[in-house]
Amino acid sequence: MNNNEEFEETEETEEAEETEDLTEEETAEDTEEESVTAAEEAEASKKKRTATREIFDWVEVIVLSLSFVLLMFSYLARQAMVDGNSMRETFHDGERIIISDLFYTPKQGDVIVFQVPGSRLTTEPIIKRVIAVGGQTVYIDFDNWLVYVYDDSSLTVDEVKATVKPLVEPYIEAMREDAKMDYSSDLEYPYTVEEGKLFCMGDNRNGSTDSRSRLLKTVDERYILGKVIFRIYPFTWF
Repeated sequence: MNNNEEFEETEETEEAEETEDLTEEETAEDTEEESVTAAEEAEASKKKRTATREIFDWVEVIVLSLSFVLLMFSYLARQAMVDGNSMRETFHDGERIIISDLFYTPKQGDVIVFQVPGSRLTTEPIIKRVIAVGGQTVYIDFDNWLVYVYDDSSLTVDEVKATVKPLVEPYIEAMREDAKMDYSSDLEYPYTVEEGKLFCMGDNRNGSTDSRSRLLKTVDERYILGKVIFRIYPFTWF
């Protein structure tokens, strides 16, 4: 082999080595690019799974919340709407309220909704305030807008006025300008409420047909649909 041939072989060897080096570099770059692409795909897949999980969690929360609300309104509470102005100034016509009879025992001052089957007044639900429960005695001073509730039915009217404090009823203050509270009843006062019955009145005393009237009289506790828990709008607890 002559020198020219050796030189040619050397050049070919160097070119082959350079080609191999370039191929290795390209392979390394391709591998690096594939690694970056794989990492990006993995990150994108992770974000997609996270977003999907977030959506699922929100859907789960909404479904559980709706189920709770439906359960509550089916078994624990129910919605009602005030019809009329007999409870003004506390409630107004068209306002929506939530009522519940869960573990409920009536007491003086509660606002309740009840329904009286076969009533001459109405068969629709009625909203009133409990003034006295069974066993309590009611005396109403119609001239002075004062209501007395007490336990000792043997007291005379003079003794009641001297020893019993009248109910505190700020919701009737605006009505005191009228000459006197409406008196339309077959009842004689003082009146003792039967056990299992409730003496109820509307807060709008001169615009309410209630236990003072022969059309309603006292309310049987069995007819109670529930106590008003809160008003939806404007939101108010009771």
